[in-house]
Amino acid sequence: MGLYAVQFGGYVIPLAVVPYLARVLRPDGFGLLVFAQSFAVAASLTIEYGFGLSATREMARAREHAATMAELISGVQGAKAVLSIGLLLVAALAALAIPNFRHHGEYLAWALLSAVAMGFSPFWYYQGRERMTGAAVTDLVCRALGALLVLAVVRAENDGWKALMAQAIAGCGCTLLLSARMYRETPFRRLEWRHTLRALRTGRDMFLFRGAYNFYSSANAFILGMFAAPLQVGYFGGAERIARAVQSLTQPVSQAVYPRVSHLAVRSAARAAWVVRLTIAAATAAGFGLGVGLALAAPWLTAKFLGPAYAASVSVLAIFAMVIPVNAANTALIMHWALPSGRDRSVTAITMGAIAINLAGAAALAPRFAHIGMAWAILMAEGCKLLALSAILIRHGLFAVEVKRSFAAGELQSPGAGV
Repeated sequence: MGLYAVQFGGYVIPLAVVPYLARVLRPDGFGLLVFAQSFAVAASLTIEYGFGLSATREMARAREHAATMAELISGVQGAKAVLSIGLLLVAALAALAIPNFRHHGEYLAWALLSAVAMGFSPFWYYQGRERMTGAAVTDLVCRALGALLVLAVVRAENDGWKALMAQAIAGCGCTLLLSARMYRETPFRRLEWRHTLRALRTGRDMFLFRGAYNFYSSANAFILGMFAAPLQVGYFGGAERIARAVQSLTQPVSQAVYPRVSHLAVRSAARAAWVVRLTIAAATAAGFGLGVGLALAAPWLTAKFLGPAYAASVSVLAIFAMVIPVNAANTALIMHWALPSGRDRSVTAITMGAIAINLAGAAALAPRFAHIGMAWAILMAEGCKLLALSAILIRHGLFAVEVKRSFAAGELQSPGAGV
């Protein structure tokens, strides 16, 4: 329930202001805002480094040992500080090389601050300890205040940067509050190179996986902006916001199952296997139902949330309706079994292949078909990813009694070992 509150804050609250922003900013201004927000999400991955998965797993296994938790926090925070330097270099290059940022520097500045806030969020700490309630409430309140600030400051077509400013301020406030609580609960340990290097090594495979996954799941508006005008980005971004909000309804279950299976893996192999089978089936079925519902409601949702100027978004939303069930199956296979069982490298390889397909599809389809082509590129990438995951995981007995045997054999005790 705590994770569903976070999803509500992360998707539903921003979606609530989309009708207002889409109408006030118009497709061109809204497209520029979506472009900058997409860049912020992609840039935050430089700092986050996959710790939402790797550090969550380590915390789930060490949460009964205060000294180990303190070392883990020290390493993660030190690694994020080092990685922030890389983000500054990326931002400097973006200011010079990307026309939208070269002509609209205020969008880049607030997108950068928003990326820092997202990257430094310590929510992994609360997720690993399975103590999400307080963190979820804090996140929900900050995002709600951010949404209210957006409504207060955005008044004209060229005010898109003010929406970024409001979201960045809310994100920084949330990160500071959660970090302060984390250090009250766990003894502070000064940053040390050995802990920082260990965190970087431990999170390397997760960074490649998470970075690749989020790049083609969250940065597609940014990719489209390299091939199409802000108008087409606006059509695509509006539909993507609606689709991501619907898709997010299945994600809290996966996030909750991940630390639970990681915890059970070294204590009760039979129970872990049972949880895996049940939740994969449930997540896939839920994704299919959500996809059908989105396809049927696409015209109404577009008119309701975006307005008549975004009629071209209906076709994009229809394609996303096919993406949702495929994505739900992919997420369940990865989060419920592959990562808890230590198959990080296989997942990373598959995800890197998917991002290559996504980029190739975008380069081939976006210049000619703009927002429609970008949506088809995403569907192709997700479909190929599902085929590859199914082939590998079926080979290792995911849908048979071998699941229980693999847990009992101790595969879960060597995270990052690959296959």
